[in-house]
Amino acid sequence: PSQTLKWIESGKMPSEQDVEIQGTEPYIVGGHTASGFWVDTRRETTIHGLYAAGDVAGGCPQKYVTGALAEGKIASLAIIEQLKDDHNEETSEIEKQAQTIIKDYEKIRKAQNGLFTIDELEEAMQKVMDEYAGGIASNYQFNEKKLDLAEEKIVRLSELADQVGAEDMHELLFAYELKERLLVCQVLIEHLRNRKETRWHSFNENLDHPETDQNFEKYVNSRMEDGKIRILFRDLVKGDTYEHTNS
Repeated sequence: PSQTLKWIESGKMPSEQDVEIQGTEPYIVGGHTASGFWVDTRRETTIHGLYAAGDVAGGCPQKYVTGALAEGKIASLAIIEQLKDDHNEETSEIEKQAQTIIKDYEKIRKAQNGLFTIDELEEAMQKVMDEYAGGIASNYQFNEKKLDLAEEKIVRLSELADQVGAEDMHELLFAYELKERLLVCQVLIEHLRNRKETRWHSFNENLDHPETDQNFEKYVNSRMEDGKIRILFRDLVKGDTYEHTNS
């Protein structure tokens, strides 16, 4: 869509001038790579009752739109079956969780912005990831020292993000989006750090480990445990099933 708008604005169609093509930043999820959330055959994540399809479902590269639609159907059929069988969650427990979340909402709504606004922190986040974590500014290249700097700066930005306020519900959405994106930044840094090879040339280049290493022909998974990111290496699944144990 952006390219189409550019054609319209310039008044020249692709038959009249060459189309500029430029690579984009590496993502933690994406339809072209094997990255994404850890799902089983039914597309349930390691969080019971939470499903993923398309770009966010990991382990299956280059699925594109048709693959996303197929995964969506697989997930929806699994959800229907789960709803038939799953009646364990007590209403009181759900209400308790809801009240905890609402209190967090109100805390942000009542807070005054700290040193920086949401937009300023988001811009700083993008600059850090671009320059130190294999973004386009560094030609998708990174090394251990750069990742250490990226982690240090993202952790600091996460602390500042806890000080932001929101004047309305629209800004509240942006505040939560910022916090979630900063968490994704930390996860991405850990994944880049732990894959000590360069497997996806042009998507990213690990300058400390520029060659492909068959010892890393594995899934690099991660879990958040007690506020820390734990990395798990798993063998590739090459059969008809793709299971996990929610652990």
